[in-house]
Amino acid sequence: MSMKTCDNSVLTSSELISSLRVNSLLVNSLLILLIGSFLLAASFTSYGQEGEVLRIMSFNIRLDTPDDSVNQWKHRKADLCAEVQRHDPHVMGVQEAMNNQMVDLRKCLTGYRSIGVARDDGKKQGEFSALFYKKKVLKPIRSGTFWLSETPDVAGSRGWDAACNRVVTWAEFKDKRTRKHFMAFNTHFDHMGDTARVESALLIIRKVAELTGYKSVAREMPVVGEKPVVGDVPVILTGDFNVTEKHRAYRILTYPENEVVLTDSRLRAKDKTGPDHTWVTFNPDFEASDVIDFIFISLDVEVLKHTIIDFRKTGRHLSDHLPVVTEVVLK
Repeated sequence: MSMKTCDNSVLTSSELISSLRVNSLLVNSLLILLIGSFLLAASFTSYGQEGEVLRIMSFNIRLDTPDDSVNQWKHRKADLCAEVQRHDPHVMGVQEAMNNQMVDLRKCLTGYRSIGVARDDGKKQGEFSALFYKKKVLKPIRSGTFWLSETPDVAGSRGWDAACNRVVTWAEFKDKRTRKHFMAFNTHFDHMGDTARVESALLIIRKVAELTGYKSVAREMPVVGEKPVVGDVPVILTGDFNVTEKHRAYRILTYPENEVVLTDSRLRAKDKTGPDHTWVTFNPDFEASDVIDFIFISLDVEVLKHTIIDFRKTGRHLSDHLPVVTEVVLK
């Protein structure tokens, strides 16, 4: 069997069959590409394009003290910074960072800037609960600090039955990729005072409502040329709360009738990985059981993934807490 082509050349039967096979392969390849493109588009529709995803980290890095011996900060800082850079968060809330640790973090975390003051004097004395942010992606619009006490605007004030001064560092950011705004709050609740933890949760809910504009416009002046968003702005709260999900303070933060409703990102995540504990100490024989480090988010934030990073698998103890990372999309 043979047939003529458009230029009157003749194809044999074997050549014709070969041509049909090639055309069939091309059609199949095109179908696979189309199906792949459809699935990829559907995936982005469900989970948000990569350019919209925000990675949020909360990390109690453990203060610098010689009491930790081989686990003192100077032995941990290089690996800790490498771990942070590996996960590449857009925002990271740290707890227990002393001033020298803040200096080290600013040096080793390439591409990041920080916001926050020390808790004892509002400058450099005592621990920071600072926010680090990726400067190429996020622009801070306004920021500030308040103390977890009966006088939250007084630097160095201690509240209720707390053993230590405690602060909340906050900032409004604009995502340069999407131009969307969100508020980030970072804190470290007291480890001793139970009343302080409950009252701190109540104060945070009030301050979040105030600073997001649900009660009143914040008094802090925004960056020149930018206007803060008032009301309906997504909220992210990171921290070491020194309580589990069974504690009253946790229930206050996640109470569904708050003016700004916050939820536990781990419970809302489509994908959850990591152990069910965050406080691990430096003792390899310690039987960890409690999650006390959380990332809370408002309802207008979609949670894609939540991870508790277990660095102990590598044989390293970067801190006495495991860091928490969540990936979100602002609605």
